[in-house]
Amino acid sequence: MMSRLVSSVSLVFLGLLLVLPLLMIDGLILYVGDASYDSFVGCLVFLLCFYFASLVVSVVFDGMMRALGGLFKHRFSNILFAIVDGSVSLSVLLWMDLYVKSITISLATKVVLVSVHTVLFYLIHQSSDSTASSSEVSAQHEPIVQEAIRLLEDTDPVSCVEQLCLKYPELPKKDIIRIVYRLHGN
Repeated sequence: MMSRLVSSVSLVFLGLLLVLPLLMIDGLILYVGDASYDSFVGCLVFLLCFYFASLVVSVVFDGMMRALGGLFKHRFSNILFAIVDGSVSLSVLLWMDLYVKSITISLATKVVLVSVHTVLFYLIHQSSDSTASSSEVSAQHEPIVQEAIRLLEDTDPVSCVEQLCLKYPELPKKDIIRIVYRLHGN
């Protein structure tokens, strides 16, 4: 029983740590904007409900966008993702504002709030895409990495790069240098 309580409290604490920066940014936007609310706690609950509702609705649209993303070029796909994500967030915020009477937010503040969320989630989406593509590149260069490890045991990095360039002429020299530099640094 006690271990479940500790794990539940730690999960809630971790969740709050992840949401805290977003709460601070949104709190600043609401403070600067034309927002009026009955209580501070009510405002925090409103924001947490907005995050949760937006997350639930975005999961559905994100799945559809990822499925459709293969039809478009990568850059256009990411821009389309940002537009859909912003539209979904704005509609969730407008819908919540319609039913919650304890907080009043002007349209301009809502647009700023959603724009900040869209930019943050777009950057996160871009970051996850670049991480995935770098792991694909690493898998593609696995034989070269193994060869470089073997060569670095016997030769210096410059000779290693030269030998790898001769053995793999189809690869850009820049990629080979990056691989050897990373391995030599470790």
